[in-house]
Amino acid sequence: MSKNRTVTTPKDLVALNDYWHTLEADPYAHSFYQVLRFIDARSDLLKPIGRNSLPKHEPVRLRQEPSMSFAPSNLTKVERKPGRPSTISILGFGLFGPNGPLPLHITEYVHERIHHHKDHTLSAFADIFHHRLITLFYRAWADSQTTVSLDRKNSAFSRHVASLISMGMDSLLERDAIYDHVKFYFAGHLARQSRNPEGLVSILKRFFGIEVALKEFIPQWIELHPEHQIQLGQNPVALGKDTILGSKVKDAQHKFRLELGPLSLAQYRRFFPQAQQSKELVSWVRQYIGIELAWDARLLLDKDEIQGLRLGQGGRLGLESFLGQRNPERGHFGELIIDYEARQGKA
Repeated sequence: MSKNRTVTTPKDLVALNDYWHTLEADPYAHSFYQVLRFIDARSDLLKPIGRNSLPKHEPVRLRQEPSMSFAPSNLTKVERKPGRPSTISILGFGLFGPNGPLPLHITEYVHERIHHHKDHTLSAFADIFHHRLITLFYRAWADSQTTVSLDRKNSAFSRHVASLISMGMDSLLERDAIYDHVKFYFAGHLARQSRNPEGLVSILKRFFGIEVALKEFIPQWIELHPEHQIQLGQNPVALGKDTILGSKVKDAQHKFRLELGPLSLAQYRRFFPQAQQSKELVSWVRQYIGIELAWDARLLLDKDEIQGLRLGQGGRLGLESFLGQRNPERGHFGELIIDYEARQGKA
């Protein structure tokens, strides 16, 4: 395989071949920019159209038709030759024609040589320059369209957005359960240096499509390392300053809780430990907060979705098993609180 080429899937090859047949049959029905965009996205070249140093590395050859006519489309003809790049003829973006830089009689002369003497010499000579000029015209348009850069894997615009959220290096991409382009969508939240509860709630509500609330200052017990505990004959301490009794200390400053729901039973199950959405939830919290704060999640099961255990039906103990019928007047079921970080550490 050439170093200038990459792997093309059979699906892309079939789509490209069908597209060429459509272009040959009716070139006027297609837009010049969209034609090159389609070909560029499905070609097997490492560099896009307009970035290669030699024409032989381009998937298509571009030329201008010397004509004074005003056609319904910029595209006028498509030719395919076995073993050679296909040729696309256009009416604009060149030296000839009513909008070209050369005098009109030059266009008339070249047109007359082709149609009356079958002499393509001057036209072919001009096409040496036309190919490069036209590909640069296309490249200028494509580089200004952020959506076009997404047609290829090495998207320049994606790199720019990734750099805004500290993901500009390849080693920082595809590192968790969330697709990178979803993170780029939320770059407005992730680019801020300060983090606030509203930002995380907004991301989770939009991503999962559920109601989300965040409660701050959740009490927790933090275990003290043995060297920080009071022991007879060791670790001299001063009363009222650094004296702590016991092996744990209660803290309410470094933990928050996410409340998800109310959820349907199907949604409720998607947030069980090791489920895909639970992994995505952990990835979002780590992406937004980091690991400096502790957190857990409270799942709220809709009161109308609660069903007691029945013969022939399964249910996971501690997660979705209910004995008897629960009174709907008690509201949504919210007794299930999951520490995803602790469960992932044990997995």
